[in-house]
Amino acid sequence: MTWMPSRRRWKWALATGALLLAVGAVGWVLAGDLGGSAPTDSSAVGGLAAPAEAPRATPKPTATVLPTSTAAPLLTAAPVRLVVPAIGVDAPVSVKGLRPDGFMETPNGPQDVAWYSFSARPGTSGNAVLSGHLDYHDYGAAVFWRLKELREGDEVEVRLADGSALRYRVFLRLSYDASVAPVPEIIGPTTKEVVTLITCGGTFDSDARQYSHRLVVRAERI
Repeated sequence: MTWMPSRRRWKWALATGALLLAVGAVGWVLAGDLGGSAPTDSSAVGGLAAPAEAPRATPKPTATVLPTSTAAPLLTAAPVRLVVPAIGVDAPVSVKGLRPDGFMETPNGPQDVAWYSFSARPGTSGNAVLSGHLDYHDYGAAVFWRLKELREGDEVEVRLADGSALRYRVFLRLSYDASVAPVPEIIGPTTKEVVTLITCGGTFDSDARQYSHRLVVRAERI
């Protein structure tokens, strides 16, 4: 773990049942590499694997739900661009889902960001999950290369297809060992309207062809 804001309290509203049972089968997808020893499929990204039905699991009636009175208005337009001024990100966003093997689909390229349709749509209550490459085979530093530089209070903007823009403020940044990362807490539902940005981190193992850690940054709707 890197830093966590003091006295800040927030909860994960986790979907139970299938989502929790899926943890044992979860793995991470590789994120390309700067030095050229990336796998043959150079489009791989630092994502998460989970059974296809896991993120869609229906919470039990007792699960914590954001009160209707405080929920943001429903916005139906899809996200098309992610802007993070503090680290120079201004990137297109594509809509992705899960591969047949249960791994998260990867962004279209080194400068693209993926939003996962199994997560909350930006502008609605819950957790909107986005991922981007750290680096990329035969390219170099990619869109989320500087994600580790984000600090509490930095702003994240998600632009939608209808021309509207949603603003978020960073309040959490965590680094997880890839082998023990709590996947349900990272990609599962939340009681707050947030975006979760994911990429790789740590050291690159050329034999295993993967990074040792995953970096997760979370920002709450302003």
